[in-house]
Amino acid sequence: MKIILADDDEISRRIIASFLSRFGYETHVVNDGAEAWAALQSNMAPSLAIFDWMMPRMSGLEVCSRLRALKRPVRPYVILLSSRNSKLDIVKGLEAGADDYLVKPCDLAELQARLRVAERALKHDAQLRKTISELERLVRRHNLLGEIAGNRQINATAANDSTEPVAGKTELPTLLANAFKEVGLSSATVTAEIESGRAPEFSIWLPLYLTREQTWTDLRLDVQRGAAHEICRAVLQRSARSAIELQDVLVETVHLIPNTGSIGRLKQSSGLISLMAVQLSREKQETLASQSASARYSIQLGESFVTVSEFSRTLAPINRSAKDLQPGDVVLEQVMSPETSQIVLLSTGDILTRRRIDNLLIESPEVPMSVVPIPEPTRGWLSIGDVS
Repeated sequence: MKIILADDDEISRRIIASFLSRFGYETHVVNDGAEAWAALQSNMAPSLAIFDWMMPRMSGLEVCSRLRALKRPVRPYVILLSSRNSKLDIVKGLEAGADDYLVKPCDLAELQARLRVAERALKHDAQLRKTISELERLVRRHNLLGEIAGNRQINATAANDSTEPVAGKTELPTLLANAFKEVGLSSATVTAEIESGRAPEFSIWLPLYLTREQTWTDLRLDVQRGAAHEICRAVLQRSARSAIELQDVLVETVHLIPNTGSIGRLKQSSGLISLMAVQLSREKQETLASQSASARYSIQLGESFVTVSEFSRTLAPINRSAKDLQPGDVVLEQVMSPETSQIVLLSTGDILTRRRIDNLLIESPEVPMSVVPIPEPTRGWLSIGDVS
C-alpha cells in the first residue's frame, strides 16, 4: 500500500519513512502541507496519509480540512501527528477531518497498529463501494429491462417469413439481421464487411455453443457511436440519457438477440446455448484487433452499421460426474435430483462455479452430466477467471 508522509522535521521524517519501508509500505515523502496537498490532487493519490500538524505553507490541519471540503466519494485515510496532546487538540484534529491522531514522538509499534486499523477501514470501505456499485447496476438493469420490455415491438413477419428450422450456423448472419429487426431495427440487412476507418466505440462479446454441431462461436459486435444511438432509439424509443445508459442498452440488446424468434430457429436445429454478453474494455478491444476471425460481415442499420466477427472452434461435450467438474464448465442438459424429478439441480446454460460444484458433491456426487468447458480465450474476454 502507498502512503504519503508529510513532515517538515527531517529526523522525524526519516525515522517514520524508514519504519514504513521496513514494513512493506511504499512511501511518498514531502516536506510540507502544500506539497502534500498538491500530491493528493493526482488521480493516483495514495489512499493513506500521515501528516504532521505544524508544517510551513500549509498545516496538516488545513490539509485535512480541504480534503473534507472536497466531499469526494473516496478520500484518503489520514493519520494526524502532533506534539499537542491535550484532549481539546485531539478533538480539533479529528473534527478538521483526520481519521486518527497520534502524539509525537509516536511509538512505532502503536503506529503500526494504527496503520493496520487504517488498512482494515480502507478495505471495508472499498468493499462497501463495490457492493453499492453492484446494487446500483442491478437497479439500472432492472429498470432498463422493464422499459425495453414495455417498448419492444416484435414484427415476426418482417423479421422472418419462414417457420422452418434453419440448417445450422451457416445461416447465422441472416438470423442476426432478422434478430435486429425483431428488437426494433426494421432496416437491418446483412452486407459484406464495411470498413469504418477507425476503432469501434463499443465492442460487445457474445459466446454461443451449438450442441449438435459441437461448435463454440464467440461473436464480437463492433458498434460506432452513431449505430449505438440508433439501436438505443429503436429499443427504448428515446435517446440515451447518459453514456452509461447507452452502454447498458447495447449490452441488453445483445442479450435479447438469442431469445428472438429468428435465433430460436437456430436453437431448434442446433441446440444453441448462449452465455452472458459483456462490453469489452478498450484494452481488450486492442488485443482482439490482431486476432484472425473465422468470418467477418456487417449488419446495415439505416445510415449506420454493426460489424460482426465470428471466432469459431470445434469443441466436443464431455460427460462428467460432480467430482470431475471444473469451474467454468457450461451445463448442456438440465440435471435433475436423483431423489425426485421435481427438483432441478442445474439448468441448461448454467456456468459452474466452485460453490455450485461443492454443493453438488454434497447433494449428488454421482449424477452424470454433459458439459462443455469455456475455452481459455473466452474466459479472458468474459473476465470469468476461476468462477469462484
